Amino acid sequence: MYVPAAQVEFCSISPHFFFSLLLMAYTVSELNSSTFMMSSKCAAVFEIPITSNGRDKVHHSVCLELHRLIDRISHVTLDIESARPNCKLAMEALCSLHFTLAKAKSVIKDCSKCSKLFLAITSPKILSRCQKLRNAFELYLSEIQDAVPIPLADKISAILHDLRGAKFSLEFAEEEARKVLLSLFEKNFPDKASMEKEELEAIQIATCRLEIKSAFSLLVEKASIKNQLDEVNGRNQKEKELLEYLKYLLIKYRKSICVFQDGDLSLTS
Repeated sequence: MYVPAAQVEFCSISPHFFFSLLLMAYTVSELNSSTFMMSSKCAAVFEIPITSNGRDKVHHSVCLELHRLIDRISHVTLDIESARPNCKLAMEALCSLHFTLAKAKSVIKDCSKCSKLFLAITSPKILSRCQKLRNAFELYLSEIQDAVPIPLADKISAILHDLRGAKFSLEFAEEEARKVLLSLFEKNFPDKASMEKEELEAIQIATCRLEIKSAFSLLVEKASIKNQLDEVNGRNQKEKELLEYLKYLLIKYRKSICVFQDGDLSLTS
């Protein structure tokens, strides 16, 4: 079975930062204009809200760590903008830092809107993105550190210390769901009966670990898959095939995943 390709990353730039760039226009002419130019229309379309109320579906520990880093870095970027470092490298790093913050927010957005099953299977991609984001944060803050006043440089130093200690890892239930689904994809079945038996067992375990235990949660999961399929729209064939197979499993075995008993919904044994 294939390994799904990485999901498309989105980036946005905040109106506050766009205004700050205008305030610092006296240095922009020295930089590559393509680094900074973005229309207000584009900013409105791609502005990515970040939730802080635990609505991420999976990768909770990863999202919490990203939230923490985003909050700390966002606060210090306001101070950096106020300091207006008169240094080409620092200005470029500041612009890149904002785009990296947007990418970090997009990871959390993915964890709130995408299919739980899909996110569990592609979790190495999420972890890889987080590692790259952490490295980028560290690089850009280091480039800015020497171009700002000492008190602000000390704040950046504390954040750099936190970045170096940041850990991104899957929770046990998510890892179990991923393993059982990957094992299913890698098996060769002698007949249809054995295939259906393995499919049923795998989807029951995976949905149980990912808290897809009720008719409502099953409906939400199928809706998430449908929305992803609409977004993929043939651009990524492997991702499309994976999503379609997950949708097929949920539809085929929905009665075996959840049963209605006296008004309560529970997982079948």
